[in-house]
Amino acid sequence: MAKITVLLLMLFTNESEQHVISIAQGKIRGIQRDGYISYLGIPYASISGVNGRFKRAGLAPVWTNIRESNEPHCYTSSPVEECLQLDVHVPFGSAMPVMVWVAGGSGQYNPTLLVKRGIIVVIVRHRLGPMGFLCSSEDKIPGNAGIKDIVVALRWVRDNIVAFYGNPNKVVVAGQSFGAAMVESLMLTPMARGLFHGIILQSGTILAPWAFNFDAEIRANFLKMSVNESSEPLTRAGIADLSSLAEDLELPYLPFGICIEKSFKNEERFLDSSPHDIISTGITAKVPILMGYNNNEAYVFSSLLKEAKVLRRISKGINFLLPIELQSDKRDMSQILKKINDMYFDGTMTMSSILAYHRDAYFLGHIHKSVRMHAASNPVYYYQFSYLGNVGVEGLPGMMKTGAAHSDELAYLFPEKGRILEGDDGVVQDNIIRLWTNFVKHLNPNVDNEYIVWEPVNSQEPRVLDINVRLEMIEFPYKREAQMWEDIYEKYYYESRRYSV
Repeated sequence: MAKITVLLLMLFTNESEQHVISIAQGKIRGIQRDGYISYLGIPYASISGVNGRFKRAGLAPVWTNIRESNEPHCYTSSPVEECLQLDVHVPFGSAMPVMVWVAGGSGQYNPTLLVKRGIIVVIVRHRLGPMGFLCSSEDKIPGNAGIKDIVVALRWVRDNIVAFYGNPNKVVVAGQSFGAAMVESLMLTPMARGLFHGIILQSGTILAPWAFNFDAEIRANFLKMSVNESSEPLTRAGIADLSSLAEDLELPYLPFGICIEKSFKNEERFLDSSPHDIISTGITAKVPILMGYNNNEAYVFSSLLKEAKVLRRISKGINFLLPIELQSDKRDMSQILKKINDMYFDGTMTMSSILAYHRDAYFLGHIHKSVRMHAASNPVYYYQFSYLGNVGVEGLPGMMKTGAAHSDELAYLFPEKGRILEGDDGVVQDNIIRLWTNFVKHLNPNVDNEYIVWEPVNSQEPRVLDINVRLEMIEFPYKREAQMWEDIYEKYYYESRRYSV
């Protein structure tokens, strides 16, 4: 009996030293990092054959032997199973708060500095492109498969994070750009109720037309026509072929985004109304929100704008700059263009004014409206990231970079190889990581913050925390521009699209 006890103790100790954790699916071995353990490539769901590729994912697979951690790779052309995986990065502790990062694309994220602040970071991948966001009136392609993957992953976190010493009652979901739009949409659906307790939205919102498709059926029909040329049913076409065809479609923004779904038997419905209508009625999850923008978002488009010779074309008129969703009635267009010209280009047709226009038209105008709408019923911590540092999007020759471009903050939150930056870069990195991890731990970024009090938004007079070397609460600096865009979209966009399915 004593020998058996010793043998069992040795086996348990050996597995513990090898960082093996048991969950309902089986055992998985982690990888030792600098101060934490990473469990990589854990399948959180599965699909049922070819016909399940566009539908809500099913139960997570099980295995018998110890599963080794493997670095997953998920692209628009990847097999679905390779995208239905997540990574869990675990510091040493117990009942730790959890940050779930929604990839939103195929990017890589090194969570070292976040994890070292005492939070578990779960990085969730999901179906991308047509597999994730093709939306039609057919029951085999109901839509929103990619965002439903996130819901399934959050259910997995709820049921399994305790095995990783995490607290299922303290989960914050976060994302950037389209990932932020996906995260915000979780607030709008009963499918995700109770699965999270706070959200972080970086440079994105579900209100942006590039994230949500009112014209989802039209977009699906364009892809069907392309596929039918090869006489292959859409549901049986190869993933790589669908991905390639989708990229070739002449559609504005992302080919496919989040949509309103039809009601189908045996398929959970993610959205039954437009995000704008749902948020307007206040029927959303009541959780704290940390959200904001970078003050030079559009600099990321600089090379494209330069190649398109925008400065030369704009001298002949600005019609081509108008967002596609506002290009309908000629009389309306004339009124909109006058407002835009007066705000941005009245005697100042420079690359700087073009970048300001694109920042506001495609990011800031929609983000600010979302902030004001949510602030009516949720605590919202609103930020502006304005720091120009030595990491992030590089400046282009002949196009001076000022402030922070779209995605620049990721270089501080998820630095390559978990690198601690130096000088002013290091100060800004410490600022943003402290604020974000405070929010994950306490649902309030101010706890243990001796530098500044970050005030929640007053929806009537919003102020933002300017994140730079120095943290400072300031008046929202783009009030006139944001109000103009809110007025334009309310009158010429939302008013004509108010409906439920």
